[in-house]
Amino acid sequence: MNTMFLSQLVIVGSKTEELIEVATYIMSWQLDNGGWTKDKPEIYTRLWNGTEDKARYYQQDGVTPLGTIDNGATVYELEILAKTYDQTRNPVIKESFIKGIEFLLTMQYESGGFPQVYPKQEAEVSLYENMVTYNDHAMINVMYLFRKIANKEVYYRDELVDKYLRNRVEDAYYRGIEYILASQIRVNGQPTVWGGQHDPHTYETVQGRSFEPKALISKESIEIINFLETVEPQTSSIIESVYAAKKWVKLVVVENTRYERYGIDGAYFIHSPGHLTWYRFYEIGTNKPLFGDRDGTVAYNILEISEERRHGYGWGGSWGKEIYYEELDESDVITREKRHNLYINIFIGLISGAMVLVIIRYKVLKKQKKTRSKR
Repeated sequence: MNTMFLSQLVIVGSKTEELIEVATYIMSWQLDNGGWTKDKPEIYTRLWNGTEDKARYYQQDGVTPLGTIDNGATVYELEILAKTYDQTRNPVIKESFIKGIEFLLTMQYESGGFPQVYPKQEAEVSLYENMVTYNDHAMINVMYLFRKIANKEVYYRDELVDKYLRNRVEDAYYRGIEYILASQIRVNGQPTVWGGQHDPHTYETVQGRSFEPKALISKESIEIINFLETVEPQTSSIIESVYAAKKWVKLVVVENTRYERYGIDGAYFIHSPGHLTWYRFYEIGTNKPLFGDRDGTVAYNILEISEERRHGYGWGGSWGKEIYYEELDESDVITREKRHNLYINIFIGLISGAMVLVIIRYKVLKKQKKTRSKR
């Protein structure tokens, strides 16, 4: 069974026997902490042999494996298990699924953000994994999964997820939304977009790997925008956040330019009429493009970093095309915000009115009681 086939199992219909086979492999590679490793798709073509390292990354002790949500890990495995359980009702699969969900709930910070790994990475030289991670859509992948569970979508009905677990997932989901909104980067008081990693306590964006600078990041921010637009209810905070982020995406587009990852005649951003491109990283405050190297240096020009990093990382893309062509109407944002506030004011008014009636009724009854007692 090849890895290309594995990647399609969740997307398209699969034979029950094939799902059971893959689910069996996945369960055998599940870590004791409930999560899974990343970047080892070949392991799901066979059972764990009982001695091979289950994880690709470990803590400094070399013994404690790190489960992760990077590159779709853990979320992908849980989706396979949920689909397989829906077709088999196998309690062993359900147990493995719940263990994986508990891993995600445990790794979430109280603030609502999700780090890239759990348990906490204790290495002194690489701590970005402990930060809340938007890079490569890590946290957003979890948020989409949690919403499916909270809404009882597809395979996530009561047979798989009981009310107690569902309520915990729903709480984690809304705390995640709160973190996303709170971590949106502001420049001169104005909201823009997000960084690749953020501090779980201060919400500030931080550096990722040595070549991933502290910056505004376009690709992942666009996916955050897409996610927020599908959240219900659409509160005024969400509406304002999305509007501001879309404005930024439109502002920083590089028009009539296409990005070539491996370059053409030494050029990577090439004039091309009609093409739209966004740099991966933008300097906070200036919106200048940033390019990082393995030694931690940061440049404004891609030609100033090593060829290994120029070719070994995606520094641009056409991620924001749909937003670019979308008409943004600020008055609509204001109107929706006013409507939202109106509903709140009406609700408060009704509660206040009801309380006044209760007080009046109480005073009337008290007066009547005094009158009767005098008689």
